[in-house]
Amino acid sequence: MAKSWSDKEITSILSSREPRMLDELFDAADRCRRDSVGPNVFLRGLIEFSNECQRNCYYCGIRKGNLSIRRYRLTNYEIIALAMSAFEGGYSSLTLQSGESDETREINEVVHFVQVIKAQSQARDNTGQGLGITLSIGELTFDQYQALWEAGAHRYLLRIETSDRQLFSRIHPPGQYYDKRLHCLDALKTIGYQVGTGIMVGLPGQSIENLVRDLQFFVERDIDMLGIGPYIPHPNTPLYKQPAFDFDPFIMTLKIIALARLMMPDINIVCSTALQIINPRGLELGLKAGANIVMPVLTPEDNRGNYSLYINKNYTQPQELVDRIRMFGYEVDPWTWGDSRHYAARQAQE
Repeated sequence: MAKSWSDKEITSILSSREPRMLDELFDAADRCRRDSVGPNVFLRGLIEFSNECQRNCYYCGIRKGNLSIRRYRLTNYEIIALAMSAFEGGYSSLTLQSGESDETREINEVVHFVQVIKAQSQARDNTGQGLGITLSIGELTFDQYQALWEAGAHRYLLRIETSDRQLFSRIHPPGQYYDKRLHCLDALKTIGYQVGTGIMVGLPGQSIENLVRDLQFFVERDIDMLGIGPYIPHPNTPLYKQPAFDFDPFIMTLKIIALARLMMPDINIVCSTALQIINPRGLELGLKAGANIVMPVLTPEDNRGNYSLYINKNYTQPQELVDRIRMFGYEVDPWTWGDSRHYAARQAQE
């Protein structure tokens, strides 16, 4: 049972630089995760199927205004083949991610390959369940979200990036609105998705107070999944030369994960690729802090480098990830969807 946390309690933990406090926080979060969602780490094979994007977010390396990267979009055939190869290789869940586009033609393409992936995987699955499909393709209309749901997607990740309106406006160009992001999150929940959101930790201008509010925002929105990662500056973005943050984004991200686990015991929490990149112990400590989702990258090697949300991306072979997770004392069950227990409880109450 989650307890209610005051802003003062959260601030004290986020502001502390005591190693003992950090150890105690991680121990509490790890016990909470084992009690609430078990020792399993669930895999989401990540296919970054396109780096084409209509948006110009000031922090993102695949922003429309970055002319220095090679744009790509996998064909439907390639996406379906990758998905089915992952399924045959033992993955029961995928995350399909791309830059943002709400053009009807683009979304119809996504609807099509989601339908095919779902149908083909169900046909090859003795249980008839097929692949679990998470989408992360940005802000869309209600009808577009509905069409993707009906095609077979059932989880959606749309990060708020920050719950502070002023900071949101400083990291996005005119025409991208905080209220629209909230509207999209509401639409996803209304339709029936397992809804995920999250933030970047260490944004220029971000304060401890912002992060406290972010955690309370997650509780208030009653989210099912959380994706939190450290902000990694990209040289081809407007934010690159902005003043650095006043705290260690790696340690602060771990604190946010741990507090999120304690405040929302039964949600799913991703151990982000960015967390693993910024520190060699990112995977180990992310799991220790309470994360229970890992997303091995299945994007074709020729395209991986061009899906450059941030710099210095590197890739760990999926089997190496599994071996390391087990070495850290957790279990990996690739044949389970690993849906959010919070979502199941939420649905049972409705």
